[in-house]
Amino acid sequence: MLHRWETLVNPGVEIPNSIFALTGIDNEMVADAPLFEDVAPEIYTLLKDRVFVAHNVNFDYSFIRFQLQEAGIDWSSIKLCTVRYARKIKPGLLSYSLGRLCDYLDIPIENRHRAGGDADATAILFAYLRALDTTQVFQEMIKHKAIDQRFPPHLDRKEFEQLPDTAGVYYFHDRNGKVIYVGKAVNIKKRVLSHFTGNNIQAQRQNFLKRSITLVTSLVAQN
Repeated sequence: MLHRWETLVNPGVEIPNSIFALTGIDNEMVADAPLFEDVAPEIYTLLKDRVFVAHNVNFDYSFIRFQLQEAGIDWSSIKLCTVRYARKIKPGLLSYSLGRLCDYLDIPIENRHRAGGDADATAILFAYLRALDTTQVFQEMIKHKAIDQRFPPHLDRKEFEQLPDTAGVYYFHDRNGKVIYVGKAVNIKKRVLSHFTGNNIQAQRQNFLKRSITLVTSLVAQN
């Protein structure tokens, strides 16, 4: 059974120009929309005991989980990232952005960068990938302890597995090679993983998750 639900939400603050430019949503459009706390019970009902699927899943998941907690609802879910799923089912593509994948696979996408339009396209993409999944990749990805789902979509798990459990210095850089974070830790592997857990929605962390992190390098063991 397919159930489709969509609503605007009044954020309780002015919508920045950058968000208006991206989504086309302005303050007037949300003036009479419900607050998140008003629709939180219905959202929870829709999400409870289901796999949460999204393109770059951790970005969306952290926002929704945080807002549900703010409304007094404790929710967590098994996650599946369609970026990572597409990389496994259709390896070798030049880009795995939602727009590029939809172009490549002739998937219609309307209202780009709006939740409803992106969700519709992601649902079609997910169904397409499931139809091609002959080796049970999906089942492996949704295992409760599946570590892949904690990472940003462009962070290679193989690189993570090679990280040491010892002290040292590490850094992240984006797809252009620009260093975006430098840190040190007593246990590098454990510390790196901690960057991608939790539901912190602060702009700095969300930008960190959203940018195309491709590598964890420069590991310097400390004496």
